[in-house]
Amino acid sequence: MRGVVGTMEIIATLFGGLGLFFTGVKLIGRNLQHMAGRRFRAALTRATGNPLGAALAGTLLGALTQSTNAATFIVINLITAGAVTTRRAIPLVGWANLGTALLVALTVVDLRLAVLYVLGVTGLCFYFDLDRSTRYRHLVGALLGIGVLFLGLQLMKAGAGPLRDVPALRAALLFAVSSDLLLVLIGAAITLVAQSSATVAVLAVTLASAGLFGERETIVLVLGSSLGSGLSTLLLGGRLSGRAGQMAIFQALFKTVGVAILLPVFLLEERSGLPLLRHAIDAAASGLPDRVAWVFVLCQLVPALVVLPFSRVAERLLARWSPPTETEELSRPRYLSDEALIHPGTALPLADKEQLRLLRHLPDYLDCVRAEPDHAAPIPFGTLHEAMIAVARAAESFQTELIDGDLPRGALVRAIAQQSRLELLIALHDSVHDLVRQIAGAPEALRAHPLPAQMAESLHALLTSLADTAADPDPDGIALLVELTGDRGALMERIRHAFLRGDDPPPMAVQRALFAQTALFERIVWLTSRVALLLREGLVMRASPPLPMAAD
Repeated sequence: MRGVVGTMEIIATLFGGLGLFFTGVKLIGRNLQHMAGRRFRAALTRATGNPLGAALAGTLLGALTQSTNAATFIVINLITAGAVTTRRAIPLVGWANLGTALLVALTVVDLRLAVLYVLGVTGLCFYFDLDRSTRYRHLVGALLGIGVLFLGLQLMKAGAGPLRDVPALRAALLFAVSSDLLLVLIGAAITLVAQSSATVAVLAVTLASAGLFGERETIVLVLGSSLGSGLSTLLLGGRLSGRAGQMAIFQALFKTVGVAILLPVFLLEERSGLPLLRHAIDAAASGLPDRVAWVFVLCQLVPALVVLPFSRVAERLLARWSPPTETEELSRPRYLSDEALIHPGTALPLADKEQLRLLRHLPDYLDCVRAEPDHAAPIPFGTLHEAMIAVARAAESFQTELIDGDLPRGALVRAIAQQSRLELLIALHDSVHDLVRQIAGAPEALRAHPLPAQMAESLHALLTSLADTAADPDPDGIALLVELTGDRGALMERIRHAFLRGDDPPPMAVQRALFAQTALFERIVWLTSRVALLLREGLVMRASPPLPMAAD
């Protein structure tokens, strides 16, 4: 009974640690998207601009994280945030592996104190309301994500520690001594559970010190743990696709290449007597722990030296295996650039162009529920929304940096007006997406009614008119748009009553769906009116006339 309880505790610890790991990854990703500003991207670009800088930056990343999984997912989040390209990310991930190996070689520092300090600092930031500060809130969120991520890794390692005392595991390891393949598979399997090849190394050294393993078996087990580390990253990133998925594939490929080179060399040396791998390890270190550390180093250094010189070839292969998704292509800003922030005269019209792009995609949501859409194959509304919100967030960061810069008064007024309009555009994308989702998922009785189709057609025409007017604003066009978006509350109330009255009212689910759709319709019309009013205010500014939203 006590053994069963102990096993359940190990499983619960591993499961809870995995949950915290995923939570930390999500928090880091969301906040890095806002933090990846011009200065950060410029620093990262300089660091990865040459092979030596990339090696140092990647090794430092691995040394700080003490986890190839954590380092890989941090780089994945940097790619998602647009802070680094795939070509520059490949050496970061590759050399991060060496950073973790160097820490093993130097006797790994306990992460528990570092995690507690990070969480303590984050708690103080929340106590002093820094999470509400425009300047620091995303930094606080990223710190919380880092603390939670590392706490999850620590829990997984803590849960994996008692594995060495599980009788079934010890019996399996003793059975595996007779087979190199079994040793490799067991090392990989334990790493998949422990989420740390360092844990497997410590376990292997412990068993070898107890006389259960010899040096040969320990080295093979460690090689298997390196393979398991790559598989672990691939499994954790199983839901990733596009450029983010490329990094998970690269990490698995990187680890596989290391084992594919070192294991045959080790076996060849054993059978032929040539002074190769074990000879070099024995010459470099005397004790078993030191030799295991050197195996770690070689598992990371050898693939780095073999794979990274061919990073461009790797980039093309990764693009073929995990091509950029439609969402990724849509979610990349088309007009914004870091260089434009240096010249406000250039930045303002570029921000207008990106906002016009957001406006032009608003009618595309409704093609998913229109009887005769403009495009034969409309973009799925969920995909479109995810991409457009990513563009909007990038535009928001661009706008914040622009306003925080040293702008002349006229340019500052125009930048603030752009920021207000952007907030409305984000609300419009959220609302139109929600309406299309409601129409698509409505009960059959409501889908058969002409009202949802009529709302979709009228909003499509209205939002198309809004985009056209924003591209070429003139007083008459804006006045017409303001008139079209006047208060429609009384009209919508009459429509609701007409639909609901009668001796046989529709079921409650249909009534709720109708109210949800009409409420969203009213909100979209109101938001469109607000954008039109901002366009009109821009035209009447005398001291600082606004730039028209340049045509796409």
